[in-house]
Amino acid sequence: MDWQRFGATGIVVAAVGGIVAGIIGWGGFNTVMEATNSMEFCISCHEMRDTVYAEYTQTIHYRNGSGVRAVCADCHVPRDWMHKVARKLAATNEIYHWLAGSIDTREKFEAKRHELARHEWDRMRASDSRECRNCHSFEAMDPHRQSAKAAKAMGEAAMGNAAKTAKTCIDCHKGIAHSFPDVTAGHRRAFTELSAEAAALALKPGQKAYALTTLPFRVERRATGAPADGELAAATPVRVLETADGLVRVEVVGWRRGDAAGTLYAEPGKRITLAKLGDAAATGTEALRTVTDPDTGQDWTQVRLAVWTRADGYVPAPASLWTQAARVYDANCTLCHAAHPPTAYTANEWIGNINAMRRLTKLDDEEIRLLQAYLQLHAKDMAATPR
Repeated sequence: MDWQRFGATGIVVAAVGGIVAGIIGWGGFNTVMEATNSMEFCISCHEMRDTVYAEYTQTIHYRNGSGVRAVCADCHVPRDWMHKVARKLAATNEIYHWLAGSIDTREKFEAKRHELARHEWDRMRASDSRECRNCHSFEAMDPHRQSAKAAKAMGEAAMGNAAKTAKTCIDCHKGIAHSFPDVTAGHRRAFTELSAEAAALALKPGQKAYALTTLPFRVERRATGAPADGELAAATPVRVLETADGLVRVEVVGWRRGDAAGTLYAEPGKRITLAKLGDAAATGTEALRTVTDPDTGQDWTQVRLAVWTRADGYVPAPASLWTQAARVYDANCTLCHAAHPPTAYTANEWIGNINAMRRLTKLDDEEIRLLQAYLQLHAKDMAATPR
């Protein structure tokens, strides 16, 4: 451009025009950003209005004594510019799924509720619950106006926050604005698939296998309907001796504590159950060696036992069991607190922890048994033991 011919006035006009256009563009962009943060926009589709919004209206974030309401964007959209833009860009994926009808019915939504909730929980955890801290701070809390339990928990959280531990608000405060998803659905589908694989497994003599669930056994080869002589625990390792007509004879090696012949354990001094023995099974064990537990002074005897069980209850390697157990642990035990690694406790300590927490979950007995075996066999005093 020939700026001399254009003249000073033209330059000024062009500059002003550019500034005005920029202001208008910026204002329009910012107006759209703020409009999409409004409650009205968030519940403009029935997928949100009829599900999570309806749940939210029954919570303290919607109605409370102080009259302060947290709307959708307060929890789900960052306030600072860079993180807000990044979140809005990520939301384009949500628009695609809305157009595709991924959750346009209650049934579809409930089927994906856990997955959707996990995305939000993970996002909040990754930001150290940044949006929670926009409104809540430890410094502004009055512990004298909290319950004793809440004051203790907040005090511990404040110390953890100062120490920059991995624990953050969302680890303990899931479900305060929306209903909990069915966290059991995913791992139960996976268990059904694992059961089908176990049923199709062709066991061979000499092969090592692992019990998928609790398996009743008999010392003599008898029909599965006959009274059992005991049971193998989930994840118990066995060696296949022979197979016949849907049954399998397996060898179990475990540890007996002193004269207590009714239970076999995985290791001396550690109450990791491998099998429960009836009288016939207890008398059929073969002693291999005896050691003394240095911590308790108790004698533990390693024994061997051969029994018959169903042939459709085993997997060929423990990895699939541990994957399943880890999925159960992650889905259920992270709802109320950050997950403790298996190495956080000893094998015996995990028993008390599981018993204390199981009532707070919807896990059935078999899921609890597999979960306990996983945590015990990967406990801090078992880390060096190959499994």
